[in-house]
Formats: sequence, C-alpha cells, structure tokens
Amino acid sequence: MTQIDPNKVASVAALLKRKPVVSSACIGCSACVAISWDVFELNDDGYSIVKDISDYEGKDVDDSIIACPVSAISWTK
Repeated sequence: MTQIDPNKVASVAALLKRKPVVSSACIGCSACVAISWDVFELNDDGYSIVKDISDYEGKDVDDSIIACPVSAISWTK
C-alpha cells in the first residue's frame, strides 16, 4: 500500500494556491478595499495593491473582482 508523503501534499497545495493581482488598469476607486480590506489596500499613489498574506481563499476576493469597474483584478497561481 502506498503512503501519501505529507511533504509532497504540502508542496502541491502550495503550487495550487491562488493569489489575486491588480493590473495597471486600476483607477483607484477603492471598491476592492471596501469589500476585501484584509486583502487589498491603496498604495501611496492611490491605486490598489494586494497585501502579502498566507491565504487569499475565503476573503471575498471574487466579490472584489466582480465589483471592479475596470476589471483590473484577477486570480493568478
């Protein structure tokens, strides 16, 4: 019987984690910050950036993607 190596499982899980990205199309409306303040913040120039956190799942990122008026937010791996 083959055993599952926990290190390999962790490695594959890390590869499958998604992270949101904000493109240069951002107009700084801050809708994403209002919806997902724990994921997004505005930089010094007033544009949205993604905070560096360990896991973005379950943080209303999909709602921020839908609310973005210029479609500047998407998922990446």
